[in-house]
Amino acid sequence: MGWISLFAFFLEEAWVNLRRHLVASLATVSTVALTVGLWTSFTSASKGLETLLAWEGKKLTELRVGLKLWVKEEQAKQVVEKVQKLPFVEQVRFVHKNEALKQMERAYGNAVPFQELIGHNPLPHSLEVVCRSPEWVTQCQKVLKTFPEVDWIGHHPEAVERFLAIVNGVKVTGAALSLVLALVAFALIHNDIQITVYGRRNEIRIMQLVGATAWTVRGPLIMEGVLYGIFGSLLAVAILGSLMRILSERVPTGFAQGLLHACQLDSMTVMTVLGLGLLLAGTSALIASIRLVRVV
Repeated sequence: MGWISLFAFFLEEAWVNLRRHLVASLATVSTVALTVGLWTSFTSASKGLETLLAWEGKKLTELRVGLKLWVKEEQAKQVVEKVQKLPFVEQVRFVHKNEALKQMERAYGNAVPFQELIGHNPLPHSLEVVCRSPEWVTQCQKVLKTFPEVDWIGHHPEAVERFLAIVNGVKVTGAALSLVLALVAFALIHNDIQITVYGRRNEIRIMQLVGATAWTVRGPLIMEGVLYGIFGSLLAVAILGSLMRILSERVPTGFAQGLLHACQLDSMTVMTVLGLGLLLAGTSALIASIRLVRVV
C-alpha cells in the first residue's frame, strides 16, 4: 500500500469514527476550541498591549538637541547630515532659531514678544532627533554629547528606563503565561482524546486479532486527533473573530478600543492558532494511541 493510499485509508477511517462517535467527537472538538481559544485570547491581548506600548514609546524616542550659540545655519545643517548617518537615528529635523522663538511665543499665547523686549533672538539653532526605538535613546544621547556643536540635550532617562522596564515585564510575563496556558491546553486535550481513544479499546482489540499492525491501528486514531485540532482551531477562530467584531462595535473609543484594534486576528495569528491546535491535538492522539495499543 502506497503512502497516498495509506493516508487516504487513515483519513477515511478517522472520518467514519468521528461520525460514529459524534457526541464524544463534539466534546473533544469543543475542548480543543476552548483551550486554544483561551490561549489565543491571552496571547493576542499581550501582543496588543505590546503594540500599544510601542506606540506610546514613540513619544520617548524624540530628543531636542540645542546647539551652541556660535553655530551658524550652514554648520547646523552639516551637523544634521552627520546625525542622520547614525544607525540608531530614524529622522532629524533642523529647527531655525527664529522658528524656535515663534514656538516659545506661541507657548505663552503670543503675550510675550521676546525679541522686541530683548532686541535680538537669544535662542540657538536646534535639532529634533527621532531615534528608532526607546532602547537607542540613551546611546544616541551619549554619541550626540561628543559633538562639539552640541550644547544641551532634552532627555528624560528615568522615563525611558521605566518604560523599558514595563515593556520587558509585559514580554516576560506574557511569554511565561503563554507557556503555562499551552501546557494546560495540552493536558486537557490529551486527557479528552485519551478518554475518547480508550472508549474504543474493544474495536482496537478486534483489529489486532484480525492481523492489523500496531501502526495500522494507530494511524486512524492519530488522524482523528489531527481532525480534532483542525475543527477545534477553526471553531476557536470563528468564535474569537465574532466576539472581537461585536466588542469593537460596542466598546467606546479610548484605551480599550485601541487594544481591541491591536488584537485583531490577522493571517499570521490564524495560522498560529491552526498550528497550535494541530500540534496539541495531534501529539495528544499520538501519545494516547501508542499507550493504548501497547497494552491491549
